Amino acid sequence: MTDLIQTTSAPADPGFPVFDPDMLLRNVLGIEPEPLPDFDPPALTPMRVPLREATVGLLVSCGAYFPDQPRLRQHSDLSYRLLPRERDLDDVLFGHMTPIRAFALADPNVAYPRDTMLDLERDGVIGRYAANAVSMVGSISQFDELATEVAPRIVEEFQAMGVDLVLVVPFCPQCHVAFGVLARAIENRGIPTTSITTLYKQATFLKPPRASFLDFPLGCPAGRPREKTQQREIVKAALEFAEQAGSDWELKRLPFQWDADGSRDWEDLVADVYRLDNAIRGSVLANAAAHTQVLGGGNEREFAVRCAC
Repeated sequence: MTDLIQTTSAPADPGFPVFDPDMLLRNVLGIEPEPLPDFDPPALTPMRVPLREATVGLLVSCGAYFPDQPRLRQHSDLSYRLLPRERDLDDVLFGHMTPIRAFALADPNVAYPRDTMLDLERDGVIGRYAANAVSMVGSISQFDELATEVAPRIVEEFQAMGVDLVLVVPFCPQCHVAFGVLARAIENRGIPTTSITTLYKQATFLKPPRASFLDFPLGCPAGRPREKTQQREIVKAALEFAEQAGSDWELKRLPFQWDADGSRDWEDLVADVYRLDNAIRGSVLANAAAHTQVLGGGNEREFAVRCAC
């Protein structure tokens, strides 16, 4: 695919404060943000059964894997790992080396909400949590291959598990782009998807199906570490929105706050985590340099047709 290196316009003002990842890249890391693709709204695959009867699959981009599985590469890795629902989270490792992995190291459920899904199954909110989650490192820019080669394999995995709905959980800024493409491609191949995004701008451009926006730090798309009740309510709200979503695309704002008083001090925390990591080992700059394929700049419609997303 030809690189697309034109700029895109800003999304409409949401009317409430949101975290700006472009400021993080420019002011903290000295990186110019890549343009984002401005996709048309996706065609939705109807849910076949009510949520309370649905088997729900989980697709995560934090690179979760277990010690007896091959390690995932830090970026540009189109392979995935299957995470059995019965495996203990005390053993889980993370292949994604983004600085905000610190949240997942404190509590894996913020990025790989296995325990949350089992709780929702026990409570009858969903019919069943699928036998395996699908895990990748979402730091990917091979968008054509992701949509045309990886998405069909993942669809086959979920179909074999009888999945009726896939919950997509992006992690870092690049994950939000790659998994936006992946969610659209899976949806277009017959399995309904829903996403929890912590980046408003990325979601409004990529338009993943049935997306919910959580105004939380990067790395915490499924809730605050060790806040089990809150994690459950966040994921439950996203899944219930998926069941109720109409045919017109919208970005559902979830009604949760990181701090009870509404403080946004967590934005400085995220910036400090990136700044410290960059000062120590420069992993963010190295990771950004690995992204050679840029998606955006006017050819989104042609890409969406070619890549079935």
